[in-house]
Amino acid sequence: MEGWKIFAHSVRLVARNWREALKIFLVPGLIAAIVLGFALTSSGVSYSMMTSEEATSAEFFSGTTVFSLLVGYLAVLIVAFWCVVSWHRYVLLEEYPSGWIPPFRFDRILSYLGHGLLLILVAMVLMVPVFAIIALLASIGLEGLTVVLAIPAYFFVVVIMYRLAPILPAAAIGKPLKLMESLQATKGAAGAIILLLVVSFAVNLAVQLLATLLGMISPVVAGLALFLATLFLMMVNISILTTFYGLYIEGRSID
Repeated sequence: MEGWKIFAHSVRLVARNWREALKIFLVPGLIAAIVLGFALTSSGVSYSMMTSEEATSAEFFSGTTVFSLLVGYLAVLIVAFWCVVSWHRYVLLEEYPSGWIPPFRFDRILSYLGHGLLLILVAMVLMVPVFAIIALLASIGLEGLTVVLAIPAYFFVVVIMYRLAPILPAAAIGKPLKLMESLQATKGAAGAIILLLVVSFAVNLAVQLLATLLGMISPVVAGLALFLATLFLMMVNISILTTFYGLYIEGRSID
């Protein structure tokens, strides 16, 4: 039941420390929203343009619009890493936020980004032979076997990526961890990871169903509830990485 313990501990982390979470995520989130909004409006992109089926590709993908969108989403990405790094450092180093703007540690954010790109590269390398075999089976008319292969291959890749994930919190707190060191430390965690995936999927599904039911009563209430629940689950997912590092690398108790 270690997978359930990891999920439950991550939920408790967010629930117990909601004030600190607010200090870490609120102001940077508002900054990102303002920058993104300014980037969109300055480029002439409006909500109606993004949702209109009549908007032409020339209107939406003009040079100015694309540049503004890139700037806006880059700001969102930087703020996201800023918040995640601050949260990891708060939980693992007890680096308490002293105000409403967490310290902007550029070196740690850059390291986190680099390690994230490394994990993406590893995932791509792992998936290349899987896709090659699936394509080969499909080309010779064995489509049924592709499903049989794809499901365990998916879980294999996800388990490996979870076992490598501790390198991210390690980068955030300035204690670099090698890929092989992470794999060695998380040896035997496959069962816990699979259970964690099942629990996370079930909880997310329950949230979606609850939002749907609330939508039958009041769309406004449903939208607000879904937003808050999504925000909470996002923070839980970040805390899962923190918990993974604390449990498997530092040997902390999660009971």
